Parts: sequence; structure tokens; C-alpha cells
Amino acid sequence: MKPIDRRTAFKLAGAGTVVAAGAALPIASQGTSNDSSVFSFRATLGLPEPPLPSYATYVVEGSVNLATGTGLLTSRLLAGHPGAPSEIALPGLGRIVRLVGVDQRGSLLDLRGIIEDRSQLQVGESPEVKLTIDREQRIVHAPFGARTVELTLV
Repeated sequence: MKPIDRRTAFKLAGAGTVVAAGAALPIASQGTSNDSSVFSFRATLGLPEPPLPSYATYVVEGSVNLATGTGLLTSRLLAGHPGAPSEIALPGLGRIVRLVGVDQRGSLLDLRGIIEDRSQLQVGESPEVKLTIDREQRIVHAPFGARTVELTLV
């Protein structure tokens, strides 16, 4: 076996990085879609609601395939007011929702889904989720615990 000097080792490492990056690019480009049947959104609400000052931000975001009626949503409560939320999520309040149906009525989208992990549900909170997105008014009606709140699309 021929010993490898430092220059050859760097050349091999660089070539491996280029090959790995080149192989990853097509996979990464598949994640973004210009397809008009996919609707992605992010909506926020300051909590507690006015007239009280907000110290937390409720965030609902996700991607919906309008053609198949499927998608994935997440909701979480972040520390900090909506103008500058942190990335610190308050424990026990995050939800992952698998969409099972979408109904379109003009600018309205009615989404139906199921919460994936039911172990964190609060008293009175249903595992079945219904959201309404008004794309024209830029409003989302989504559950928060046992009640429905109105978020703003951002």
C-alpha cells in the first residue's frame, strides 16, 4: 500500500465533499415545489390576547396538498411576543397534525386532521382537528386547547 501525503489527503477529502454535495442537491431541490396545488402557510397569535400584553406566540404552520387533501401541520407556543418570538417552545403544547381532508370554497380552506401524539392532549382537547384558512382575509381559525382562536397569516 502506497502512503498518502498530506496534499493527496486534502485532494481526496475535497473530491469527496464535492461528490457528496452534488449528490445531495437533487434531493434538496425536490423539497421545494412550484406546484400550485401545494399551499404552505405560517400563522401567529400573541397570547394572552389583547387587552393583556402578549408574552407568548402561538404558531401554526404547515403544507397542504390541495389536490390530494393531505399534508402536515405543526402548532407550538413560543416564548416571546409576536414581534420577536424566541425559538423556545413551551413544553407540552406542541402538536403535529396529519391532514386527512381538505375542502375548498373560494378563498376558504377547511382542513381536517388527526393529532399524531395524543399523550400530550389537555383536558377537553380533541385529537380530531379542524382548521379554517381564509386566504383572502389572511386569517386562520385553529384550535388552542379546548377553544378556537383566530391567527393572522404572516
